[in-house]
Amino acid sequence: MNTIYFLAEWALRSSILILSCGLLLWALRLKDPSIRLAAWVAVLFGSLAMPLFTAEAPRIPVIVTRTAARPIETGRIPEGVRLPSPTIPTRAPVGVVKPFDWGSTALVVYVVVTLGLLLRLAVGLTMSHRLLHACGSTGLDTEGVEIRESDIISAPVTLGIARPAIVLPAGWRDWSSAKLDAVLAHERSHIRRFDPALQLLSAIHRALLWHSPFSWFLHNRIVRVAEEASDDAAIAVIPDRAFYAEVIVGFLRLGVRGSGPGVPMARYGRPEARINRILEGSVLSQGLKRGGLTAILLVAAPLTFLVAAAHVAEQTENAPAPKSPQTHASAPTAPGPAPAPRTQPETSYLRGLGSVAASYTVVIKSRIEGQLTAVNFREGEPVQQGQSLATIDTRPFEIQFMQAQKTLEQDQMQLKLASQQVQSGTAPETLLPQLAVKVSDDEAAVANAKLRLEYADIRSPINGVAGLRMLDAGNVVGPGQPIVIITEIQPAMVLFTVPEEVLPQVRRSLANGGSPVAEAWNRDNTIKISSGHLAAIDNQIDEQTGTAKLKAIFDNNDGALFPGQFVNVRLMVRGR
Repeated sequence: MNTIYFLAEWALRSSILILSCGLLLWALRLKDPSIRLAAWVAVLFGSLAMPLFTAEAPRIPVIVTRTAARPIETGRIPEGVRLPSPTIPTRAPVGVVKPFDWGSTALVVYVVVTLGLLLRLAVGLTMSHRLLHACGSTGLDTEGVEIRESDIISAPVTLGIARPAIVLPAGWRDWSSAKLDAVLAHERSHIRRFDPALQLLSAIHRALLWHSPFSWFLHNRIVRVAEEASDDAAIAVIPDRAFYAEVIVGFLRLGVRGSGPGVPMARYGRPEARINRILEGSVLSQGLKRGGLTAILLVAAPLTFLVAAAHVAEQTENAPAPKSPQTHASAPTAPGPAPAPRTQPETSYLRGLGSVAASYTVVIKSRIEGQLTAVNFREGEPVQQGQSLATIDTRPFEIQFMQAQKTLEQDQMQLKLASQQVQSGTAPETLLPQLAVKVSDDEAAVANAKLRLEYADIRSPINGVAGLRMLDAGNVVGPGQPIVIITEIQPAMVLFTVPEEVLPQVRRSLANGGSPVAEAWNRDNTIKISSGHLAAIDNQIDEQTGTAKLKAIFDNNDGALFPGQFVNVRLMVRGR
């Protein structure tokens, strides 16, 4: 049992240290992620060193007052009343039933789970090492850090512990220079702070103290705050926060394939919290200065020592004497069971960050080649199904149609004349099939010319809103060349994510009939934009972010929702 007590005491002292750090950071209202990350790392080292401090540090007594029990005073026993003689318990047979050894079982469970977590971490390290060596070299580096590429991953990731490298997805050459600069600045920030090694150490700490929820909380804080500090480093390179938010959203949607224990750029807690911080932030991290590091050490060292050295010392306090019972007092009535509270289904809101998407999007392209003579729509204005959007010069197609029709008429006359000659016996019958095939080809040519003439008038296939025109009148267009994009925004769709642990609750709400109400709110959650309902749940959960993608439908009769707009979604579901 000594091992179980040691593990329980380590978990308790570590939890107190982590909780104290969290409360201190909250009280000081520290906004700089670099300082907060340094504080959490200091707590990590303090928790790992806690067993050594506990064994070597002098004990500091913590007085806990305990009330001493007094003997029960009894009143005078009335005459004539005889008390029952005490019953002496009999000794149970020795060796019949052996008590269950809970301590050994708990120790076995701890060892199995710990070894499982450490094995998983080792497998991840091996996969990360293989992936790093399988990556192709780009021949580039940034501040001495090698840049590699791989078609296995879909988002940037920093791999390696001793000599970390930045690995980019295969399509990075198509990125703009601003996007590449932001990604490299983000990953360089991780490498400067030794985040891969620190997060590996935090994962080992979590495996050793898996039975403590605070060890998981600490690892989550270290990963999340490191991403915030790296986001600030990227924004310092490209000050356009909206552009950087779009880059992060793109990576979050793609997820991270094949990532081991490295530092993937798309890993974070709730995506909407990260995007809101990027868009609404006003102060960038200045990095950890020498003064800030000194202050953290001056606070963390005494706090760790105090938590490690504290030991409970009990102090007994005399309790007040109980009142003597009355001789003829009636026995108190035992309270009955409390009535069970009524249970009613509770309604709660699930929150998520979403983006507005059009219900239908059609790219209007030319099907024929010709000169664009007119553009018949206004950019940003509504268009109706069947409305003419653009016109191509029809004169060449009219001539082709007339020629094809004239040829058809001539061949039809020849077929009619040949048929009369065959009936009179002046022409062979084999002539008729040849002329019939020719007439059939002519009919197909007339139909094709007529169709090309119709294609010259380009019409909208749906009701929607026209985007910016891509070509002006006077240009020569070819088959497949886009002219405008039409989007249908009534109704509008909103795609958003929720944590995987609440997905069963959402599925139950759908299974109970009806569609849960979804509300779209503005970025700071002060104005409700529109109300709709949940339409569908995606068929898979993102393994990296632990979120499920949902789709809500909004009537959007007022046009308040616009494709590409970021909104906060509140989904009303019923509890159990």
